[in-house]
Amino acid sequence: MSEYRLWFGIVKNGKITPSDDFKKSFQNCENAEPLPFSPSEVGIKHFGSLDAYFSALRKVAIDVVKKIIEHELKREDRYAVLLLKSLDELNETINLLEEKLRDLEEVKVSEVTESFRDRIAELKRLRRDVEKEIEAIVSKIAPNLTEIVGAVIAARLLEKAGSLKRLAEMPASAIQLLGAEKSLYKALSRMKKGKPAKFPKHGVIFQHPFVRTLPKAKRGKMARFMAAKLAIAARLDYFSGELNEELAEAVRKRYEQLRR
Repeated sequence: MSEYRLWFGIVKNGKITPSDDFKKSFQNCENAEPLPFSPSEVGIKHFGSLDAYFSALRKVAIDVVKKIIEHELKREDRYAVLLLKSLDELNETINLLEEKLRDLEEVKVSEVTESFRDRIAELKRLRRDVEKEIEAIVSKIAPNLTEIVGAVIAARLLEKAGSLKRLAEMPASAIQLLGAEKSLYKALSRMKKGKPAKFPKHGVIFQHPFVRTLPKAKRGKMARFMAAKLAIAARLDYFSGELNEELAEAVRKRYEQLRR
């Protein structure tokens, strides 16, 4: 007894049973074997004409894609990444304006430079608000990552990986080098040419004081250990969302060992 799932219903022994939810059936119309007939030919029997069939199919396909895109755009890890990019741009703007302010004040202090100073203060308040929002969002969607490296570095890892899902699928070795791709490709290129190459030992996670403050000879060890715990943390965050405080504690202990 042959049964086939189509986007508009089920065909069983040549009989069509229309779906009461085309969007749902569209997303679940996979079959274990190739169809022995053309869906459009069967569709004509249900919709009355080929034009009506393709018109309905087009509408359903657009509705389903819109729903998928809307879900992606509203994804909280995407929101965190966008916030992080905004924070980076705010920092660049503040640094640039402060530099210009110093130049102006060397020449003359006036109402204009005072207004300049006020605008910079407003941007700094906005920066604090953005940092708080990043902390709130990232600590909710990635509590284990946040516990280990803090919200900003966790958000930067999400940015480099593309999403929490992709980060959770990465091996520790890839997480260790996130953000150091250019250096890695450069080293690989030199190696292929038979030239001496220096491979990077860390990427984004170098920003964390547990890596950055260690002597150069020990940073690689710390980066590897931290990346291994981050790989576990990312999987826990994506699949369960439950906090495991032992991960962050293990990273802290390893840092204490290496800095002695």
